[in-house]
Amino acid sequence: MSIGSNVLNITMLGSRGVGKTTLLASMYNEFDKMVKDISLTLTPNQETSSILQQRLAELKRQTEVFSPKRGIDGTNSPKEFIFDLGMVGKTPEIQLRFKDFPGGFIKDNPNEVKKFLSAADVILLAIDAPAMMEAKGIWHEKINTPQMITDLLKHVVQNLDATTKTKLLIMVPVKCESYVQSDNEARKLLQTLKDSYTSLFNLLKADRLLDKFAVVVTPVQTLGSVRFTRIEEVDQGEPRFFFRKVSPSAIYAPRDVDQILRYTLGFCIKKYLDDMSFFKRVLNQLFNMSQAFEQAVRKMAGNARKETDGFQIVQGATLLSRD
Repeated sequence: MSIGSNVLNITMLGSRGVGKTTLLASMYNEFDKMVKDISLTLTPNQETSSILQQRLAELKRQTEVFSPKRGIDGTNSPKEFIFDLGMVGKTPEIQLRFKDFPGGFIKDNPNEVKKFLSAADVILLAIDAPAMMEAKGIWHEKINTPQMITDLLKHVVQNLDATTKTKLLIMVPVKCESYVQSDNEARKLLQTLKDSYTSLFNLLKADRLLDKFAVVVTPVQTLGSVRFTRIEEVDQGEPRFFFRKVSPSAIYAPRDVDQILRYTLGFCIKKYLDDMSFFKRVLNQLFNMSQAFEQAVRKMAGNARKETDGFQIVQGATLLSRD
């Protein structure tokens, strides 16, 4: 199945075990609910489908008390997750390629990661919320490596005009169920994130980047029915985070995972409409979409949340699609 050159590149950053695959699995699992009134379909390739199905099965059989694994296969190798997006019963019109770079790979292969970041339309930064919020944030630097992320983006913004021209950074606090159950808790999560990534925000709010680099914060409850309980130090002082279901019978019930795709597609549709000639230069042919598909994606993206429950468009609102 060919969809030409209509490819959207999303680079995923975050430590191994932070929950990037869980995030994608939950997003895919919830997609049909997201578009129940829109004739869109999201189809993973065979390898992606196999990985996500395995992860979904694990998520749905979590014990009452558990500690998330450190990754699918225990390696630091990058992974690619590929989805085709289109109208039901029609040839797909866009391919979404999620490239996952674990923290260990970033440290050992910074130049390769910089290359993919420069080519990415969207950067998805998965942030371990308990590491940032608990124990006065003593594990935040080790697990979320905010300075390393900032240093990577310093190189990206230097080449922005020569690559994608504009970008969207989605900052995703994951495993955040314990911190978004009230308005006050959600505001605290958002403020702690801003305080914990001060250098990154200062970099991206430079005058020349304000209308080129959109930044949104989207707290995602990838399981929904769990709460953080405790941290234990194991294996020479390594932290292990434990969670408990809200009740023994609680089921897998993710919340807000749709926001990732809504913001991603909203940004890319707006970019396409604003400057089709740019896509022609980058992709060597016109980025074509049918009118029905464009309207369906705009409708889906138009439901993106803005300023509630810890969600916020920090900058670049004009780069995001609106109804």
